[in-house]
Amino acid sequence: MPKGSDGTPGATANSTRSSASTASRTGIPTGAGTYLARGRKYYIGNANEAGLVSTFGKIAGTDEYVFFVVDPRHAKYECVKNVCNSQNFVAEFALHDYPITDADILSRGTAAWDASLNTINFCKYNLGWASIGICTHAFYEAIDHASNRRLFGSCVTDFPHIRQLFVDAYARLVSMKLFALRAADYMRAASAEDRRYLLYNPMVKMKVTTQGEAVIDHLWDVIAAKGFEKDMFFEMAARDIRALPKLEGTVHVNMALIIKFMGNYFFNPGRFPAVGRRDEPVNDDFLFDQGPTKGLGKIRFHDYRSTYAGIDLPNANVFKRQIRYLKALLAVARPSKAQTEDIDFLLNLGELFTLVVYGQLIIENAAIYAIDDDLLDQIFDVIVRDFSRYALQLYGKPETTRRQQLLLRRMIKRPRADDARFNRVWERCITPLRGAYAMNEEPAAARDGAVADVA
Repeated sequence: MPKGSDGTPGATANSTRSSASTASRTGIPTGAGTYLARGRKYYIGNANEAGLVSTFGKIAGTDEYVFFVVDPRHAKYECVKNVCNSQNFVAEFALHDYPITDADILSRGTAAWDASLNTINFCKYNLGWASIGICTHAFYEAIDHASNRRLFGSCVTDFPHIRQLFVDAYARLVSMKLFALRAADYMRAASAEDRRYLLYNPMVKMKVTTQGEAVIDHLWDVIAAKGFEKDMFFEMAARDIRALPKLEGTVHVNMALIIKFMGNYFFNPGRFPAVGRRDEPVNDDFLFDQGPTKGLGKIRFHDYRSTYAGIDLPNANVFKRQIRYLKALLAVARPSKAQTEDIDFLLNLGELFTLVVYGQLIIENAAIYAIDDDLLDQIFDVIVRDFSRYALQLYGKPETTRRQQLLLRRMIKRPRADDARFNRVWERCITPLRGAYAMNEEPAAARDGAVADVA
């Protein structure tokens, strides 16, 4: 790979806009370990400038998958276009009888298929941090704007509903960070015997990114029309935050994957060594050789009850009761075959399940990062409300049975209000962020369309 360059995976086919399940690129054998690669790939980030592009396809005339690398600077490589209306380059590219040798092939057959799907495991995780970065930047911008605005003789941030929006946004954002960081610990601790990360990774993609949408919604309700202005970061944030849940498989696709883990998670826990904070500078050998992607329903998890037992906070205790009713529903009022085939029903049930996992890893990481009890209980104030909302939605489904409705009604709980706790979170966590960060202004010459010299 050229010095100073980076690589990118090419695993999406233009014909279906799907992921690695469609291999539209063909390798044509020409003898003596050489091939000609012919075909197109679509929606490949940085494929205009990457040092190497790892590419997924099939050997012509066979069903054999192949993963190989190509150089974007080669004459037989065509960068067709940027498919996005953005300075971020997401390429469609084409290979026109690009010469490949055995030395360019990373893997073949089942190993190539597994490598392609396991590559997507990394991509799913990265989406969560994209959402976290967008929300963090937008939060600073929103609190600065609101704290410097006055309406009816009062500062905007003195209005109770504005404080509620900021506190909810902050609690969600901290939760996103705690969960994503903890998921990384399990990724780095993974092995053939411990594949718990295969639940946590798609949750970073599915849960963290959708929470990011909620954060932006809260902040946008505060800054209103200011969020449309071209000189605001928020204008980009409000647009791009919507994309992240829709990349690397839709939320529905990832939820269908996550549901496979629910039985073992609740009813068949395993025993594992404790996993601490994993940020040491070592090579993550297993993540580059994850092996077969099958057998998800056999993966076991450490007992969530021991994690929740280690915390005694008012809203966390409310959530524990909600969890017990969810487990009871799965034990005595299990979804029927018809219900499990209804994606809408399954999506709401999956949301309830993922909140349990979400809360578990948040608790684990709150201890590692010394999150104070006020903020942690405020996080569970939000989680209790979210859980109640999904329980109500599932209750209202026409196919929900009477027994399921009874248990779902018991899941609907109010969080424990505590004005003193709320005010402490506001004063300790949010007030200090006023004026703490601002984006550099664009130079006047650049705004006018001229070339500006920027030191």
